[in-house]
Amino acid sequence: MTYRPALPHLAVVLLLSFSVSGCALWSRMWAPKDEPVDEEPVKQEPVISSEGTLDPVIDPDVARREVIVPRIDTENYEVGTFLGVLSVEDLESHPIYGVRAAYHLSEDFFVEAEYGRSEASDQIRRTIGQPFFPKKTVSLDTYGVNIGYNLLPGELFLGSSRAISATMYVLGGAGDTQFNNEHYLTYNAGMGLKLLPTDWLSLRLEMRDRMWESDLLGKDKFTHNFEATLGVAAFF
Repeated sequence: MTYRPALPHLAVVLLLSFSVSGCALWSRMWAPKDEPVDEEPVKQEPVISSEGTLDPVIDPDVARREVIVPRIDTENYEVGTFLGVLSVEDLESHPIYGVRAAYHLSEDFFVEAEYGRSEASDQIRRTIGQPFFPKKTVSLDTYGVNIGYNLLPGELFLGSSRAISATMYVLGGAGDTQFNNEHYLTYNAGMGLKLLPTDWLSLRLEMRDRMWESDLLGKDKFTHNFEATLGVAAFF
């Protein structure tokens, strides 16, 4: 019987053992490392009170400024007076004064009745010997009914710390003008600026054209008679 040493077999076993251990070590060294995972931020839910309402998480303390805007009084009636100048075509200019009463149908529309008194003078015609009237000056009365529309409501600033309510308006209507014992069907159209320093007081600056047919020069013609007035009125 021949004896063969087992060294070759032992060497093979040891070599295989080292190979397996090396592969395991190598795989651990080169294995991909775990990357950090971004975590979503935790949302803070609103706090529910005992009454079942949502309480804000942050309650900012903000100081609020109270703003008071002047407004027209809640009443719709407006009554006032006016004073100005009326220039009658082919005659002279004279002061005119009178009263107005308005009813505001809405924030935009209003109706108005008015009465005005002035004079008509033919002084210039008398200098050339062609008087129109039996005397130099005769009284002139005019009245009518108008409808108006507020165009541009807004504010008028007086300096840096004062503002008052204001509005531009247009109006037109018809009525009657009487002088020298004659009556003339009169149409009028104009525009103005209304200021409201308080909620019950109004100031009006206004221009109008009063139009009627006249035969003072011997033939009929449509005359334009311009008027400028300043008025004050109260709401009630």
